[in-house]
Amino acid sequence: MTPALWARPADRERIARAGSAVLMVGSYDGSGNYGDVLQFAASLRMVRRLESAPLPVAILERATLDHHAVLVAEFPELFEGAAFAHFADAADPGGDGLVPLEAGRAPAASALYLYGGGYLNRWWGQRKADLADAAERLSASDGALPLIASGLQVEADSVAPGGSAHALLSRASHLGARDIGSLELMRALARARTRVELVADDAIPLLEPGVPIDDSTVNVHLNAGSWVEVEPAGLARFLCAIGREARMPLSLRPVIAYEDPRVSETEQMQSMLRRHGPGLEAAGLTPSEPIHALAEAADDGFASLRRARLTVSCSYHVALTSLLAGIPTVLLAENGYYDQKAAGLRHLFELGPGLVGVHGERDDATAAAAVLADGPSRDALVAHLRRRSPEVVGLQARGREAVAAALERSLRGPRSTPARARSLIRRLVAR
Repeated sequence: MTPALWARPADRERIARAGSAVLMVGSYDGSGNYGDVLQFAASLRMVRRLESAPLPVAILERATLDHHAVLVAEFPELFEGAAFAHFADAADPGGDGLVPLEAGRAPAASALYLYGGGYLNRWWGQRKADLADAAERLSASDGALPLIASGLQVEADSVAPGGSAHALLSRASHLGARDIGSLELMRALARARTRVELVADDAIPLLEPGVPIDDSTVNVHLNAGSWVEVEPAGLARFLCAIGREARMPLSLRPVIAYEDPRVSETEQMQSMLRRHGPGLEAAGLTPSEPIHALAEAADDGFASLRRARLTVSCSYHVALTSLLAGIPTVLLAENGYYDQKAAGLRHLFELGPGLVGVHGERDDATAAAAVLADGPSRDALVAHLRRRSPEVVGLQARGREAVAAALERSLRGPRSTPARARSLIRRLVAR
């Protein structure tokens, strides 16, 4: 049978020599999605700080190997310490320097960790379940691995009996939801002894951008992907409506949050500006140079993103970053997937309807303009966000501590000592 996992020789050796391991499956698959990278990076840091010092092994897609290498070279601090296993369900193409990872190569003293993201749904749920299954086969354990999950957004169909995530999540010892809707679904699924709690988003430890600096700038993020369903022309019309309602000159600053060979928000934004730039400028919105969210996070604490009076976004994580910074934020939601994201943010930040989770209609533009200009509406919202943001950060920190404790228990349980011995014997025999 064709192996499902491959690794670079050095990582293969690290996995074979490890005394224990945390096998990480989550939103990051090697692609250049800002939120996914940060969810992985923050989860990786948590795993690396565990007292039992397990080896973090991230399960990625082999198809994204080249861009993953680009990201590691550009942002090494976000990937430090991890070993990487690359999944494919096709024959070995060769030529990329990877070698097979056989079943049982990882230590028996391992845990399966599903870290955050909104991937357990009709688009990606089955694929992630396949990655989790491959990760579990990698361990030398005689039985199912302990499973801990955090920061997940789940779709009802994915956790229903027969759904892609049902078998996985129903055996978890610890379930952490990032939104209130997922929390309710997980509670209905969980076993009697499973701990289920709201933990917010796993990227939050890397999203503390400080106090915003008022500037006559609107951050704008566009992704025209099929899972978002926001049309560039519709976004341009919405921005023009905000500009006309605000009646003040504004700089329009693109925020790039997803950039790789398969998805280029830079190209999408440039296309929108070419087609609709004259209309935007007529509405008082002058496009400026873009900023790259991942570079902002890694290098300078969101120094550019903070210089804004409003954010208009198609991205959950751009919206979350802005809200944590105290910036009034519009999150466009055109489908149930984004409705759930928006409802989760409104719950976390104790926000009413009107900005987070709107369709970009005329009334939405009026509401955005009201908090963009100086006045009571803006003052009240900014003050509320500055009060609420530390509470959201604290909620996530407490959830992260509970997840870390659950991972420690799974690695230090009664099965760990004999499991480590069995694993060592198998590896010595194999050598």
